[in-house]
Amino acid sequence: MTEDKQLILQIRNGDRGAFDRLFRRWYPTLLAYACHYLPREDAEDVVQDVMSSLWTNSGNIVIKGETGPYLHAAVRNRCLNCLEHSVVDKRYHSSVRQSVIDAVSIEDQTSVRELSSLLSDALEALPPEQREAFRKSRSEGLKYSQIAAESKVSVKTVEYRISQALRKLRFAFADYLHK
Repeated sequence: MTEDKQLILQIRNGDRGAFDRLFRRWYPTLLAYACHYLPREDAEDVVQDVMSSLWTNSGNIVIKGETGPYLHAAVRNRCLNCLEHSVVDKRYHSSVRQSVIDAVSIEDQTSVRELSSLLSDALEALPPEQREAFRKSRSEGLKYSQIAAESKVSVKTVEYRISQALRKLRFAFADYLHK
């Protein structure tokens, strides 16, 4: 019996140490493989999902044949699912964007361009720390705690920076907000 097969049996019996050994053994290889399909960050997520699924479903998993090909196939299938989802997502967003463009009048488009320009100018006028905290919160969807960790500041500092940015943006948009 191969070492991998023995580890799989131990994992099926709930042995966390065996899972850790299998994870460390296969993670670099699977990550390199997944990177052929996806950007590194997405590839890391896929490999971690596959390995997590292996642990979560360990009592039900039956691997016929060798462990390596099984894991590679699972990673490949997850990568292909991610790529397919990405294509569908892009197609959907493109369709929605075109529908909005078709539905919006020239006058509305001009207003949108003006507001967009005003927003860009207002954001550029913010101090860099406020602008970056605001961008990470609103554009990237990060939580205040994540922004604080990345910026190496407290959560309260992030809250203050974003509240100041919002105050300044409300002031910049005061004429549009009161129409």
